[in-house]
Amino acid sequence: MSYRKRKPFKACKKCNALVPHEEVQCPICGSRTFSDDWEGLVIIISSDSKAAQILNKTKPHMYAIKVR
Repeated sequence: MSYRKRKPFKACKKCNALVPHEEVQCPICGSRTFSDDWEGLVIIISSDSKAAQILNKTKPHMYAIKVR
């Protein structure tokens, strides 16, 4: 029998932002559609960073790399 541990965050399907399961609305884009099926994590500290520019993220936050 396989037991999967629940991930500590859910991902917004529109902008990939990671938020706690208690959140109803995404604080980044305002979407209400989320997924528990996501992979990878990137933390954007500065919107001026090269990583933020490559990923096209304008707000500092935690983001999933892949969301299904």
